[in-house]
Amino acid sequence: MPESSIEPSTEPAGEPPPTSAVQTNDAVSAPSHGGVDASVSAAEAVASAVAVTHEASSSAREAVSLGTRGGAAVNVMDPQGGVPAASVEGVPPRTGGPSASAEEGRFAFLARAGEVLASSLDEPTVLRQLAQLVVPGLADWCAVDVVTPSQQVVRRAAAHRDPALAPFVYAIAERWPLRADGAQGVAHVLGTGLPRLIPDLSEPQVQEAVARGNAALGEAWRLGCRSVIQVPLEARGRVLGCLSLISGTAGRFGECDLELARELARRAALSLDNALLYGEARQAQARTARLQAVTAALSRAASEDAVAQVLAREVWEASGATRVAVLALEEDGRMRPLRVLGYSEEALASFTRPPDRSASKGSPELRREAGWFSTLEEFIACHPRDAELARRQGQGARAVVPLWGETRVRGLLLLAWPEPRVFPAAERSFLEALAHQCAQALERAALYEALRERTERLRQALVTGDMGTWRLDLVRGRELRDAALNHMLGLAAVDSVVPVGDTLERLHPEDRPHVEAEFHRFQREAPGFFELEFRVLRRDGARWMHSVGQSFAGPDGKVTELTGAMADVTRRKEAEERLQLLLDASRVLALRLDDVEEALPQVARLVVDHVATGCLVDLSAPDGTLRQVAAAHRMAGHDALLRSPPGRARRASHPALQCFRTGEVCFLSRLDLQLRDEVFATDAQRPLVQSLSPTSALSVPLRARGRTLGVITLFTADPQRTLVAADVTMAEELALRVSVALENARLFHDAQSAVRLRDEFLSVASHELKTPLTSLILQHNLIARALEVAGTQGPVTGKLNTAQRQVHRLTALVDNLLDVSRLSLGKLALERAEVDLAQLTRDAVERLEDVFTQARCPLRLELPRTLTGQWDSLRLDQVLVNLLTNAAKYGAGHPVTVRAGVDASDEAWLEVRDEGIGIEADALPRLFGRFERAVSERHYGGLGLGLYISRQIVEALGGRIDVDSQPGQGATFTLRLPRNMTFSAAAP
Repeated sequence: MPESSIEPSTEPAGEPPPTSAVQTNDAVSAPSHGGVDASVSAAEAVASAVAVTHEASSSAREAVSLGTRGGAAVNVMDPQGGVPAASVEGVPPRTGGPSASAEEGRFAFLARAGEVLASSLDEPTVLRQLAQLVVPGLADWCAVDVVTPSQQVVRRAAAHRDPALAPFVYAIAERWPLRADGAQGVAHVLGTGLPRLIPDLSEPQVQEAVARGNAALGEAWRLGCRSVIQVPLEARGRVLGCLSLISGTAGRFGECDLELARELARRAALSLDNALLYGEARQAQARTARLQAVTAALSRAASEDAVAQVLAREVWEASGATRVAVLALEEDGRMRPLRVLGYSEEALASFTRPPDRSASKGSPELRREAGWFSTLEEFIACHPRDAELARRQGQGARAVVPLWGETRVRGLLLLAWPEPRVFPAAERSFLEALAHQCAQALERAALYEALRERTERLRQALVTGDMGTWRLDLVRGRELRDAALNHMLGLAAVDSVVPVGDTLERLHPEDRPHVEAEFHRFQREAPGFFELEFRVLRRDGARWMHSVGQSFAGPDGKVTELTGAMADVTRRKEAEERLQLLLDASRVLALRLDDVEEALPQVARLVVDHVATGCLVDLSAPDGTLRQVAAAHRMAGHDALLRSPPGRARRASHPALQCFRTGEVCFLSRLDLQLRDEVFATDAQRPLVQSLSPTSALSVPLRARGRTLGVITLFTADPQRTLVAADVTMAEELALRVSVALENARLFHDAQSAVRLRDEFLSVASHELKTPLTSLILQHNLIARALEVAGTQGPVTGKLNTAQRQVHRLTALVDNLLDVSRLSLGKLALERAEVDLAQLTRDAVERLEDVFTQARCPLRLELPRTLTGQWDSLRLDQVLVNLLTNAAKYGAGHPVTVRAGVDASDEAWLEVRDEGIGIEADALPRLFGRFERAVSERHYGGLGLGLYISRQIVEALGGRIDVDSQPGQGATFTLRLPRNMTFSAAAP
């Protein structure tokens, strides 16, 4: 075992030089300096630890030595008991080669050794059996040194002829640790894979080596190390360790012993390799089992904390680390501790500090690769920013493993050991696999948390929106409803599985036939979407449901499943009913503007058809009391019960009386038996109240211009729902519309009375004005005749003519006012007779000749010879005069054309066309209105009644007047009259 660097100057006498690569003389040497090399290996020091003197054991060693140079017989001892297993004659030194008996002994020993070494796959057992095979059969003591995965040399087995001295072999290795990077001794064997033979180790050589610092060799010499063989344990191209054989007799080992040791080492190396492979397989199996256990545990972990707890526990148990931290990486780069074991509060605070952007570039937090640091110095060299904190945490190895998920780093796994260590590839792979599984579990936990949160939001949305889900499994004949849907149906709020058709049984009888038909249709037809609305019956009444869904087909194309969602749309339906009530009530009130009170019974019927069980309408009487004007019940037979006979008194607490007295809404949302009697029932009314059984009541005032006009009262009874706040708002809006209608009706009647008074005044005034005008006209005529008889023609005659024209104009205005009053009162009478429209037109033109002359408007007539019909000649003449006068007034000195004829339908027409100023387009629709004008009254004068009266006369005759005009191009008025229309009464 000693690692001596003494080299011989000549070959040993009588022996040929070695032909193999075996070093046989590297221990006995005569160097130029004449001393022993100080670089003696720890394996040789172990050999020198045997305290067996050469003199005390020479006879025993000679009896068991194998292959001695003297050619004596060598006994190969049985490894178990020391009994000779074979006797082999030695070979004389100069002839070389053992005898046949020696070879048989060698083969028997190697066979036995192979059998023993192959009996176990446990590495310590194999190495212990190897040492027991060698001692005492081949050597006085031996040592087995193994290279660890961290490239350290460790003494794993040692044996001695005297078992009490075996601990000294281990002690020397602990005191002087073995090295794997040396150039001599065990290090050389391990590095080159070549065996070493030291036949004789002398005392002067040892003393010189001790003087140069090799104390281990001196210790081995004192224990009787005189001859050494060192052979490598090599398998599959790699050196696993070194087998050292030590003898207390100088020159005991030779070439034959070396060959035997090499063969034994080869077989031992195979067994050791198998044991290592078996150990690695068991470790791999253990890691696989642990990974499987971790996978199972992580699959059950549904939160970040649970995932971190599993990872920390498994890493703590598998790695032997004394400090473990699982950190989550936030989006902003901060670290959030999930699980921390063994770290101080200071370290914990450092984990959560904001990241240093400038210093974090390339750090493990941002890279996928793990950081493995065998010593504190390696960690500080890579992370100088954390040097101070790392030193305070203590010496030892560290590891930073990123928790790398599918897309990014989810966090970090920090590990620390109290001592330096090397990380084997298998351990690295195992920890990285754990970290990767943890990252995936964190991603799953995040997804699960997001899913849970979204599911909770969906559940809250379903609950808030009164929605539930359902599924019909047609194959198994079952119906699945969730808790929300059961709650909407008035059932226990739990998920349930019921037979198909259970929901159909809960439908309103009026809706079930339609829904059931649609349900069967969607089972027969190809898969598709559907949407239905229906009512379901609950203990508290009917509820409206809106259901949407989709049908799915199986492999054969037939529908096997229907699934969808159902929403409670009762509120929407109720809102629609309220809105429809308001629309219908407004329509009814608008149609009866003249007598709204007559429309109130219809309004009450609309109320009970849409929202209430019963409705009462009371209006204010002249004496300040309420009088009932309308009463309606949802059941038509109960209307008579609600009608209050005159004189029936109500209690002062009645909602209608309270509302009328205060002018405020009176709302009773819940009525029990006691409250009913207190509010409604007098002795006479108690049977009625008990038969109606109201559950809620509402009275709203009818107010207009600060006055309370009446009260509308609504009430509900089972099974109809009770009134709610939204019904109060609707009732107030309905009351407002009824109040406006009542007030408008009152104003309408007042306006009609005022118009009648006005028209009567105009009629009376016109008659009164006609009397002095007639007298004035007669006086003017008498004066004109007297002047003519007297022959006085002068200024007086001209002034008289002017006065006569003004009187005629005033007469025409009075006649127009009188006609307007007659039209308003419906007293315009027509006297039909055979009239020649052509001649009537010629006469009117002749009378207005002076008017056209003064207006400088040439007149062209295109009239048929005759054009007769059944008309009123005086009224028709009035129309013609109005049209001709307008043409002369607005003709602006341009020609006026008058044409007449008969069309294909035997309808007479007359056209008056001028080429004057024309009429603006926006003035045409109002041209025939009362007191309407298309031009400025300052320039043209008049009351604006001529065309109005003309249209009324023509329409009374069954005809019409049309106008066609453009500004600056004149106007064309066309009169159309039926020729033979018979009237039995005067025009209205």
